[in-house]
Amino acid sequence: MKRNMTISRKIAVGALSVVVGCSAATVNPLCASTAYAETEVKFNDESNISWVVSPVPDDNYTGEMYMYIDAVEEGAKVKKLKSSNKKVATVKAGSSGVAISYGLRTGSTMISCVVNGVKLSHKFTVKYVCPVSSFKVDGKSVLSTLKKKNVFVTSQTLENKKVTIKAKKGWVITEVRNVKNMKGRTAKVRNKTSYSTTITTKWPYDGIRVKFKNKKTGKEQTVTYRKMYSSDYSQAG
Repeated sequence: MKRNMTISRKIAVGALSVVVGCSAATVNPLCASTAYAETEVKFNDESNISWVVSPVPDDNYTGEMYMYIDAVEEGAKVKKLKSSNKKVATVKAGSSGVAISYGLRTGSTMISCVVNGVKLSHKFTVKYVCPVSSFKVDGKSVLSTLKKKNVFVTSQTLENKKVTIKAKKGWVITEVRNVKNMKGRTAKVRNKTSYSTTITTKWPYDGIRVKFKNKKTGKEQTVTYRKMYSSDYSQAG
């Protein structure tokens, strides 16, 4: 079975920090007296590594990852499954383990379940690291908002206004998607530390999405500046 992390889309298509680690409170996952004595009741080793994943790039996306449990793959059932903070992530039992869904909200939650009478738990953290040192639209900085979250939504209608972006030390820009009149164009960028272009924000989702990469860790982070999609909802800073 190919095990990987996937990102699913709700409305639009685009590009994610999540730290998955064993909680200090995790109950010993191996119980010799279980009915599945030859199958360890634990999160699979591939789930025990420290994954660092960015928050999803926009409010209409859902990030998903799967935590495999060896015993469940052999037929055991996931019981008493819960997420302690559903605003950060929700969970659902699957045929091979636990599916976790998350979005823009940063923070931590404890994912727990019981398999063959053995309690398993993992701390699941969505963490945002700002990769930007400067982000200006029409000469005005939006950095104060982007330091706290990776999406800036505006109600302003702009027409061919200049955008200048500089990456924080240790980060480079690898991709820029510019959406105008709800039609997007993606440009691959060769590890630049700065970038400039023009944007127009007449229609919902018009704007720019910039993908950054950490030169040391290889982790990616996406930052978005876009037009709001509804008159009664805005994340504008």
